[in-house]
Amino acid sequence: MKIMGLIVSEVYEALVSAGAPKEQASAAAAAIPAARDMATKQDIADMATKQDAAELKQDIAVLKFAVFTFLPVIFALSAKLVFFP
Repeated sequence: MKIMGLIVSEVYEALVSAGAPKEQASAAAAAIPAARDMATKQDIADMATKQDAAELKQDIAVLKFAVFTFLPVIFALSAKLVFFP
């Protein structure tokens, strides 16, 4: 039997005591993911925050493009209308 974590070994022992064969109990207990491999609520919340931040960066890039492209054009057209009617 492999070295198992505390909870996994407890599950294994419970399955064996319930009458399951040792091979099946070992396989079932080993199928339980380790706690370090599972995401917590905070991990999921942080991931959503990172995705939101990435989307905001994209939106800001689009706005910068729009402002720095169209604002000079608007000023140029306004200046033409004011100084060269």
